[in-house]
Amino acid sequence: MPGKKDKKQKKNASTVKDYLDDIVVDDLSGGRWAPPRNWNRIHGNGKSTSGGQFHIETMKDSTGKYVAKIVGTNDESVVVIDHENSANGPSFAQIISVLRAKYG
Repeated sequence: MPGKKDKKQKKNASTVKDYLDDIVVDDLSGGRWAPPRNWNRIHGNGKSTSGGQFHIETMKDSTGKYVAKIVGTNDESVVVIDHENSANGPSFAQIISVLRAKYG
């Protein structure tokens, strides 16, 4: 019908590398490590530029390790984020750095 918008969405061609390259660390919020033993989603990470195809989740696991993953990839395996005895755990910059090294 004339005037109706096509509701079909175009598939976004963004890669995981594109998604990570577009992240501005200073814009990130939420997620990280609380509550422990639960996946926590990071916000402000450019999901809109990838069409919502990817997002980052973080967790402090039951052994006390800090881990992160990118949901929506073919490889959703976790990466361990090493950190320097910070009471708050690894920073957003550390998380993104480790993920960029994995998917770079």
